[in-house]
Amino acid sequence: MPPDFALFPNLSPFLETVGPIHVREDGDELVLGLRAEERHANHHGTVQGGLLSTFADFALGRAIEADAEDDRDRATVSLTVDFLKPAKPGAWIESRTRVDRVGSTLAFADCSLTVDGREIARARGVWVVAD
Repeated sequence: MPPDFALFPNLSPFLETVGPIHVREDGDELVLGLRAEERHANHHGTVQGGLLSTFADFALGRAIEADAEDDRDRATVSLTVDFLKPAKPGAWIESRTRVDRVGSTLAFADCSLTVDGREIARARGVWVVAD
């Protein structure tokens, strides 16, 4: 992992099986990182789309949580992922997110996953206040 990243604390049991996931603060933005491993590969030898979707979902959720001005729980309602280029095991994958809006019932955000500055996937998500 790059030296300016640290382990993301308190991952859920599911994300423990996916990760480890790392984090770097870049101004007001949280940049998350994940090293793709052989266990993340599909039968073509590239990183499985399910892993990229999970990573994007996590990144979007953390960005919305950080942007919200309350402690309310939110849950994914919709996640759309476009797979643009393949990634190989060994790749360092970074997420960058942009929160469009956090409202009283719904939140909207976008995410870009990159390897070496090259976009490999783009995601858009909608979250609902869970309570």
